[in-house]
Amino acid sequence: MKRRTFLATPAVTAAASQIGTPGDKLGVALIGCGGMGRADLIDFQKQPEVEIRAVCDVFRPNAEAAAKLVTAKPPDIASDYRRLLDRKDIDVVIVATPDHWHPLIMIQACAAGKDVYVEKPISHNVREGRLMVEAARRHKRVVQVGIQQRSGAHFQRAVQAVQEGRIGKVHFAQCWNHNHSASNKGMGNPPDTAVPEGLDWDLWLGPAPKIPYNPGRRNFRAFWDYAGGELTNWCVHLVDIVHWACQVDTPLSVTSSGGKWFYQDARDCADTQEVIWEYPGNLLVRYSTMVHNSFGPNGHPGHKSFGSYGVLLQGTKGTLFIDRAGYEIIPQMEAHTEKVTAGSRDAYDDLVGFGQFYTGLTTPERGATSFQHQPHVRNFLDCLKTRERPVGDIETGHRSTATCLIGNIALRTGEKLQWDGAKEQFTNSPRANTMLRREYRRPWTLPGL
Repeated sequence: MKRRTFLATPAVTAAASQIGTPGDKLGVALIGCGGMGRADLIDFQKQPEVEIRAVCDVFRPNAEAAAKLVTAKPPDIASDYRRLLDRKDIDVVIVATPDHWHPLIMIQACAAGKDVYVEKPISHNVREGRLMVEAARRHKRVVQVGIQQRSGAHFQRAVQAVQEGRIGKVHFAQCWNHNHSASNKGMGNPPDTAVPEGLDWDLWLGPAPKIPYNPGRRNFRAFWDYAGGELTNWCVHLVDIVHWACQVDTPLSVTSSGGKWFYQDARDCADTQEVIWEYPGNLLVRYSTMVHNSFGPNGHPGHKSFGSYGVLLQGTKGTLFIDRAGYEIIPQMEAHTEKVTAGSRDAYDDLVGFGQFYTGLTTPERGATSFQHQPHVRNFLDCLKTRERPVGDIETGHRSTATCLIGNIALRTGEKLQWDGAKEQFTNSPRANTMLRREYRRPWTLPGL
């Protein structure tokens, strides 16, 4: 069915008329009230059809801080997300918890009939991600992943240029996050301590292994039990743009090197890492992250708020650089040689070559930044009316997340791994396949894991 025809059907028209009317607001619950969760709350409540009805966090001060941001009726405050899933006045759940909690909450929310906006990376391991996709489809839920760059106008323009062949055939892409830390002390090596007042530590851990409270662990992205370092934090955003622009989503192989080479602290995850994926169509994709030097592959010194970061797509006709601040298409220069009337000795005396000149193979172009997060929220809410899949659909988010997850598996095994994207397993390493899932700590369970 064509989109225009679909939108004109009576069922969709009726649904669209019911959502967002003053007497029938969309009830939204925020689960996970840290920095990203509060950013989500702010942009959701700007939408006219939304009412924030509940906020939930295992750390009471986080939930209270989020509740203060609500400009309409004060929301209910909860510490256990399960209290919210049975509420009939909750239509949408935002999942902005630490990464290891995303799968179970999203799947249970779908089973409870809620549509879901879930932050990236969608999962802690590959198998969880596939179960999330299956749950969204089985329960016919709209699920948007927080890969909001897909909703930025300048990202859309740049991707369109690549797909139209403006930079030719892309055979090499680079993504990176380079920063400079003045100290190698990082988070330090704090001892275990008493659980702070207002924190449910057992619920914070959830399906992850049970350990005593340690303040360093709340830097969750630095520990394998909860996340995967910058590779599953920033790289999901960056490799997602490569997937989108180059129209691929599943690598054939992956290899990675690096480790905790700079910080002398409690973290598990790498602070210095390089990953290389091979894709169909002779496409090589490279990601690098470091914290001791911020110089980027595009020559940027790293003085932006995110250091030096971005995506370089290098094609046969030109190169595209893009980040959240804008994009640029740089033509590939092609050399030509003119017929020289003077003798060759005279031509070489000026040391500038033998009648050479260069022309570009494509047209240069530059674009500035665009709003990304609020349009992404808007796209999600519009899809609640049409029941279409959003621009950051759960399958898309899973593919980009899984690509990064297998990069960390390659790092931890030290192997070059061959990947079967259809079966979502490695073909050359039984050891690596054991890392595609993990057992949940009881009483938490995820059927199919």
